[in-house]
Amino acid sequence: MVENLSTSVCLLTKTILEEDNTTLDSLYKFQMIEYWQTLDSAQKTFTGVGIISSLVLTLQMLLVMIGGGFDMPDAEIAETGEGGATGVFSIRTIGAFFTGFGWAGAAMLDAGYGTGAATFVATISGSIFLAIVIYLMTYLHSLRQEGTLNYKNAIGQVGSIYLPVPPNRKGIGQVEVMVQGRLRIVKAVTDNDKKIANRIAVRVTETVDEQTILVVPLENESSEKNI
Repeated sequence: MVENLSTSVCLLTKTILEEDNTTLDSLYKFQMIEYWQTLDSAQKTFTGVGIISSLVLTLQMLLVMIGGGFDMPDAEIAETGEGGATGVFSIRTIGAFFTGFGWAGAAMLDAGYGTGAATFVATISGSIFLAIVIYLMTYLHSLRQEGTLNYKNAIGQVGSIYLPVPPNRKGIGQVEVMVQGRLRIVKAVTDNDKKIANRIAVRVTETVDEQTILVVPLENESSEKNI
């Protein structure tokens, strides 16, 4: 008798808790819907952009943090950083921009500012978010590549000047060259007496350090052969 009573009490308690949870979920959903309906069109736009962009950015960053093994395609329109570390316009960076843009705009409107002021501040905030994500992606990329990329494998390869290289090792430029089967942008110096301008073909002759190579213009090779 006692055992049956105890079982009945447990079942009743479980039923009450489930009903309470259902009631709370329904109340929460109702409040969210009611809150959304109180927003004007501008607030809905900023808030909607913020929510969607936050979800996309969070998913992308989680996939990167666990190693990128299941990373979503991240179409890049332009590249930045040595070796194209991250796209200037990609799913992650665009998501970052619109995350900052959306929430900052919504906050400005909620504080009573006009649409123009909200859009201005939202754009600034979005740009800051974009810059932060580009920096983080570049840093993560450099960690991933550390110890696996050997620029000695580029010796003998022909590349193209990406950023002008000052003469006589007076500064550092950049060259676009194949390294370990991939086209990369690498820091470069030269012993040439003249600056090597953009798009000039060069050959990698040796490595200066782990991140820098020494290059010579191909036209110098032609001149030496003629002599």
